[in-house]
Amino acid sequence: MDFIERTKRFFGLSFSLANAGFKLRNEGSYLGILWYLLNPVLMFLLLFLIFRDRLGNEIPYYALYLLLGIIMFNFFQDVTLESTKCVREYSGIIKSIRFPGESIVGSVVLKRAFAHIFEVILFTLVLFFIKGSIYGILFYPLIFILFCFFTFGVSLILSSFVVFFVDLDNIWAFFVRLLWLATPIFYSIGGQVRLYVFNLFNPMHYFINLSREIIIYNHLPELWILVGAMFYAILAFFIGIYAFNKLKNKFAEMI
Repeated sequence: MDFIERTKRFFGLSFSLANAGFKLRNEGSYLGILWYLLNPVLMFLLLFLIFRDRLGNEIPYYALYLLLGIIMFNFFQDVTLESTKCVREYSGIIKSIRFPGESIVGSVVLKRAFAHIFEVILFTLVLFFIKGSIYGILFYPLIFILFCFFTFGVSLILSSFVVFFVDLDNIWAFFVRLLWLATPIFYSIGGQVRLYVFNLFNPMHYFINLSREIIIYNHLPELWILVGAMFYAILAFFIGIYAFNKLKNKFAEMI
């Protein structure tokens, strides 16, 4: 019963913080939610025009392949980068009252998930226009929930460690840019053995590949892809919960 109450409190506070943050970001903006689409659309157009003839010729439905990779990686990147700053942004509240600190990180995930909905709508329209079949997108919410568990776990680790290592936000920003290039977003791995081996240890490869197989190509993914996505989601989630709970009592004196 205590677990249920804590879970309800966690989601209630996370949703309230996310809702307030989402409204605050769009307050006074004439374009509103269109700003959330501007980055992935411009990134997509740039990469599509540059790599369509060079890297995209051998990739079926390259436009969909590229766009789905962009919006999924952007979600992970935006959440984790913001998570390195969120604890310090709420330092006044953390020092003043006792509340589930995980809700701060949860609100970052939910706030970005609100924006992600509009990106998924855009992708669905492109999917229908290019392919005509949108049945695969019905499975995306299940994949996205799994993806959120992974992203939440990584964000908990970052948000708790950055309190003690102030340069971690800059290090992570650099690392995530390298991860973007190493993850097959605008290219396919093909016969590149070293890149293939690296991506066996790259969680983003599993989540993006799983989504592409089901949504774009309407294939059942290979078992190792599904198992890999589930493994990294569970691993990141529990390590994140453990690390955050282990360190959160020292947040007030460190920030």
